[in-house]
Amino acid sequence: MSLGLEIGGRFTLLDRIGAGGSSRVWRAFDRLKREYCAAKLVRQSDSTSMVRVVRERAIRLAHPHVVTPYAWYPADDDVLLVMELVRGGSLETLMGDYGRLPAAYAAEVLDQLLAALSHIHAAGLIHRDVKPANLLMEPSAVGAPHVRLSDFGIALREDGERLTTTGFAVGTPGYLAPEVLEWNRPGPSQDLYAAGMVCWRMLTGAGDPEPRQRIGHVPGGVPANLWRLVTHLCADDPRDRPADAETARTLLAACGLALSFPVRTLDGEPLQIFDHLGPPPSPDN
Repeated sequence: MSLGLEIGGRFTLLDRIGAGGSSRVWRAFDRLKREYCAAKLVRQSDSTSMVRVVRERAIRLAHPHVVTPYAWYPADDDVLLVMELVRGGSLETLMGDYGRLPAAYAAEVLDQLLAALSHIHAAGLIHRDVKPANLLMEPSAVGAPHVRLSDFGIALREDGERLTTTGFAVGTPGYLAPEVLEWNRPGPSQDLYAAGMVCWRMLTGAGDPEPRQRIGHVPGGVPANLWRLVTHLCADDPRDRPADAETARTLLAACGLALSFPVRTLDGEPLQIFDHLGPPPSPDN
């Protein structure tokens, strides 16, 4: 795909802003809405990937902490999925910049993630790939996080068609709950496990967890009640995790953590969420 290519008589691709195993993401201009958007080009390599594209397109859940496609078009050998443009990079990027995050900041990110999960679970959906790279951030000069859960390409209805064969777990190793690895039985609790592992990373500054990651002892500066909640979320047995995302939010609120602004890292450095995209090329070029 080349700069300035127009698709569907509506979307003009401007500059490439990301890529994955089977997709490329462009900043684009929506001529109908007169605003910039993100355009994800997904390769139609086989019927399974096409089913995933259609499913992702169908998941349109309006929520402040969720970003999903609002339009789709065929584009040569690809399918174009169009969604809101989130400019602040991902939580993965933020941790790469700052390392271990303050406990109150991690708690706020976790709360927003749990709010998103509560919303999609109420719609009968399981995300199945919660991880820092799929948590997009809005820019903020004072560091206040606004998290958007993205990438619903392998989301599944609890009673929906299975996209994988028996014995093959879909998701990212380290964030997959033990029951998924053993039984390949998706359920909302696996998203809670992954949310716990995301918080574990924020509080420890560690890299991606190993499968069945040991939570370990509470790090210095982390309140014990917050660490207990992380341990609770990451329990091996799903019956030992919070009953649902809203229950987890209630337990998190009881930790009593609150952000002060501007946000600073553990080393006292101002924490800012920068605009990672910069000025867009003109859609008329």
